[in-house]
Amino acid sequence: MKTLKFFTFSVFFIAISKGEDDFHPKPLIEIAPHIELNDVDSRLRDLEGFNEYWNNKAQNYIADQLKSNLNTKKAKNLILFLGDGLSISTVAATRMYLGGEEVELDFEKFSHYGLAKTYCVDRQVSDSACTATAFLSGVKNNYRSLGLTANVLSNQCNFNDSDITYSMLKWAQDAGKATGIVTTTRITHATPAGAYAHSPHREWENNAAISSTCRNSNTSRIVDIAHQLIYNEEAQKFKVILGGGTRHFLNTTMQNEEGRAGERTDGRNLIDEWLQERNKIGKAKYFWHKQQLDELNVDDTDYLLGLFEHDHLMYRLDVVNARLQAQEPMLTDLTRAAIKMLKKEDNGFVLLVEGGRIDHAHHSNYARKSLDETAEFARAIELAKLMTNEEETLIVVTSDHSHVFTYAGYPLRKNDVLRTAGRGDDRMPYETLSYANGPGYDRTFDENGVRANMTEDDFSFRSRRYSAMVSLSSETHAGEDVGVYANGPWSHLFQGSYEQNVIPIAMAYAAKIGPYADIILESTTTQSMANGIYIMPVLLIFGLILSVFKILL
Repeated sequence: MKTLKFFTFSVFFIAISKGEDDFHPKPLIEIAPHIELNDVDSRLRDLEGFNEYWNNKAQNYIADQLKSNLNTKKAKNLILFLGDGLSISTVAATRMYLGGEEVELDFEKFSHYGLAKTYCVDRQVSDSACTATAFLSGVKNNYRSLGLTANVLSNQCNFNDSDITYSMLKWAQDAGKATGIVTTTRITHATPAGAYAHSPHREWENNAAISSTCRNSNTSRIVDIAHQLIYNEEAQKFKVILGGGTRHFLNTTMQNEEGRAGERTDGRNLIDEWLQERNKIGKAKYFWHKQQLDELNVDDTDYLLGLFEHDHLMYRLDVVNARLQAQEPMLTDLTRAAIKMLKKEDNGFVLLVEGGRIDHAHHSNYARKSLDETAEFARAIELAKLMTNEEETLIVVTSDHSHVFTYAGYPLRKNDVLRTAGRGDDRMPYETLSYANGPGYDRTFDENGVRANMTEDDFSFRSRRYSAMVSLSSETHAGEDVGVYANGPWSHLFQGSYEQNVIPIAMAYAAKIGPYADIILESTTTQSMANGIYIMPVLLIFGLILSVFKILL
C-alpha cells in the first residue's frame, strides 16, 4: 500500500512538472522576509488593479507627445552627457535602486530618444577610445585608438595629417563658442581624451607609457595624451577641465598635494606648464580640493583646471562612507562649476560631461557601486537642465558601450534589486543582478565548480562582487545598442536607430557648427517658403490688375 501511495504521488508530481511551460517554468522565488508595502505602495497597488489606471497612464503619455512642439531654433549651447558603460539594463536596475520599477531617471523624461550602434571598425564589441572618436568627431575608427581614422592601427608609430579627426569641441571653438570637459575618471582617460587627443593607443597617457618602439622612433607625431592636453590647439582653448589623474602630469620625483608621486620620466610638471601657458592669455586657476571648487569666482577666472585625485575620482559610495564629502567633489559638483564657468560666454558653449565610474564598477562586478554612480550621473543631468534654458540648450545623454550585466529572474514587485531573485535548479539562491564574466566568478563557484551558497552574504557591503559565469580579472563590455536621450533644440534628430558617429553630426547641425557652420536654419528656410506661398498669389493678382490698367489706358 505504501508503495502504491508513493507511486501515485510520483506520477502526480511528474504530471504537474510536465504540465508547466518549458520556457516559463514556475520559479522557485526567494521571498525576502522583510518586504512590506507602505501606505503609498498599497494605494498604488490598489490602483494598478484596474484597467482604467493603465489606460489613463498610456493616454497621458500620448497626450504629452501630441502637445510637444518641435524646437527648430539654432542651439546656442550643447551638452553631451556620456555615461560610460551605461547599458539599458543598468538604467532599468537604477530605477529599482532609487525606489521602484515606476521611477524615472531625469533623462528618461527627455522629449526624444533612440538607439546607437557601438561597434568599432575592427571589433564587434567596442572600447571607450574608438567610441569616443565616434560620438565626438563623427568618425568610426579602430579599437584603442583616439582621434584618428581607421587607417591608423593601434600601437602604430606614425600617421598623416589626413588621419587626424577633430571633435565637435573644436568645431565649437571655430564658431567662437566656449568649451569644457568634465569627468570622474582621469582627465587623460579614453572618453575625455577623445575631445582633444590624437593617439594610436589610449594608454599612452604619459611619456613613459608610450611603447618603447614608438618612444625611440624619433617621430614627432607620437606625443603622450597629458602633453596634448596642455599644448594641442583645441585643448589650449578649453575654458574648464575637471577630473582626476595627476599621476600623468608630474614627474616621478614630484608629488601632488596629497603626497602621491607622478609617473612621468621627462622631468616635467605639466600642471605648472598649463598655468604658465594660460596665464599668458587670461586668469588661470588650478584646483585640487572641493572647497576651492565651492569658492570658485567665475568672474575672476578665465581658465580652470581641476585635478582632484592621483588617479580616478573616488566612487561616490566610498566618499559618503568615509565622510569625505567636504573634500571630494561629486559629478554634480563638477557639472555645476563647469556650467557656471561657461554660461558667462556670450556665444554659448559646448560641454562634455562623463560619468566614467559606472563602467569601472561594472568591470569589477560591483553592481551596487555602478547603480549608485548612475544615480549620481542622473542628478548631474537634472542639475544641468535646471541651470540652462531648454529653448536654447540641446542636452544629449548616451553611453559609449554596454556591459555583460543582466537584470533577471522573476523577483516579486518591490523586491530589493541588490538581493536574490529566486533559487536555481540546484536549490541555491541567485541574484537579480549578475554578469556573464568577471572577477565575481571566484565568489560564485567553489574550487570544485559548485555554485556557492550566498544565503549568509552581506548584501549591504558596497564592494560586494556579484555573480559571474566566466572567470576574468575584469568584466568585459557588451555589443548591443545603447540609448540616446535628447532634449532641447533639434532633439527630434535623435529618434530611431543609427550609427554612433551620427551623434556629434546631429549636435553640430543643431548648433550650426562644424560641417554645418554655413548652413541656413531649416526652420528659416521653411518659413521663407511658406511666406512665398502666400506672396505669390498676391503678386499674380497685382500683375493682372496692372495689365488690365495698361489695356484701359
